[in-house]
Amino acid sequence: MSKVWDVVIVGAGTAGIPAAIKAAQRGAKVVVIEAADRIGGTLHFSAGSMSAAGTSLQRKKGIDDSPDKHFKNAIHINHGTGNHPMMRLWMDNSADTMEWLFSIGMKYPDNQPTAVAGHEPYDAPRICTPPNAGLGYLDVLVPAFEAEVAKGGVTLRLKTEMLELVHDKAAGVRGVKVRNPDGSVEDVLGRNTVLASGGYAYNEAMWRQYHGRPRRVYCNPYSMGAGLTAALKLGATVAGAEELITTFGGTVDIDQPDKYWIHTKSMPIMRPTWEICVDLKGRRFMAEDETSPDWRERMIMAQDDWACWFVYDQHIADTSPYFFLWPRDKVERAFRTHPDYRKADTLDGLAAATGMDAKVFKAEVARYNAGQAVGSDAFGRTFMPAPIAKGPFYAVKHYGLSVVSFGGIVTDTGLRVLDGAGRPIPNLYAGGELLGMGLWGNAYLGGSSVGGCLTMGRLLGEKILSWQEKGSLAAE
Repeated sequence: MSKVWDVVIVGAGTAGIPAAIKAAQRGAKVVVIEAADRIGGTLHFSAGSMSAAGTSLQRKKGIDDSPDKHFKNAIHINHGTGNHPMMRLWMDNSADTMEWLFSIGMKYPDNQPTAVAGHEPYDAPRICTPPNAGLGYLDVLVPAFEAEVAKGGVTLRLKTEMLELVHDKAAGVRGVKVRNPDGSVEDVLGRNTVLASGGYAYNEAMWRQYHGRPRRVYCNPYSMGAGLTAALKLGATVAGAEELITTFGGTVDIDQPDKYWIHTKSMPIMRPTWEICVDLKGRRFMAEDETSPDWRERMIMAQDDWACWFVYDQHIADTSPYFFLWPRDKVERAFRTHPDYRKADTLDGLAAATGMDAKVFKAEVARYNAGQAVGSDAFGRTFMPAPIAKGPFYAVKHYGLSVVSFGGIVTDTGLRVLDGAGRPIPNLYAGGELLGMGLWGNAYLGGSSVGGCLTMGRLLGEKILSWQEKGSLAAE
């Protein structure tokens, strides 16, 4: 007879870790399958913002907030989109998640909560971010997880790859088939199977399948869609991919060319914008000093290849606050070696180097300069400290980028994976990014990814999963 676990969790990340902790504390025998050589998943890459309404931290600071207010504000930000029942599941339970984090040692800086953290601002301060970003959650989650391992409630299996779900018609999902670090293959059986293995954002083929374009992402390289693929084989469906919206202003890392991240201060909230922004043909298309992240995200997605060039001259390079987040020697190397970083003595030369239409580009620069001289811009820009006039001239290519997967497996609000007819697949649950961040709609809601995924995991372990009345699933 093979051992049967009460709970098999695939993925030791933002949802999987709290699910394991909470289930073990209720007496479950839990095995956690993780393909990487460490736990934490996307928290190693996350900015770490979490939003919750009605928390003790808010009350201490006199902030009157509630899940109802959070929800109303969120559907204003996302233009009425999103999976509203799942949004309520997150928002109604996120404060309890934060209180649990406090109970295991979580501390935020004194200036938290805030109303904004990189995306469209909320109407109340409800976002908290650790000083060391996503790693701040691991600082408290890892000791709590390791405590359950030490007690014998949780068994962790690193560098173990899920191959598929073990399933039959009579018993439903019976666990997972895995490849062990030594290459051997075995079935890991359980009364409940939880897929918390992340999204597909790093999978080039899946990205093209769901979005019809190359991926430009900054995310966990283990976000390869394994859980999604396994669930689809059992009749699960995918929703939310159409809600994709990119983050504005990613650039190529010349030392890791498959990764795109924010390496410049192109956002006015980071630094007043001195540069102009043009499309791939050389035309301006926006007021560069517009501060709304949502507006900027939609503007870049309206451009060919979701890309644009930020252009400036030597005077701006010499006098403006530093544009890059890289050290100067790396910036110089980028302009010498990479086609997304271009420098030329003349505007004609810069157009040739970037592939822009020289006539169009020079006309746009002249138009901007004429408006700048009299303080009246055709696009309504108000901060115009200097013209683009003194060579050499510079152009840095920026893209819309993603840090999460928007498409994901469809579940009910009990986090049971549903088949195409809307019926629960027996014994199969899912949480976290595997459900797709399109749940939160066609906009970035500050603190939704971390807050939503932690909350799903906590609910699975604390309330949703049940094993006491389930019979044996052991293999003969």
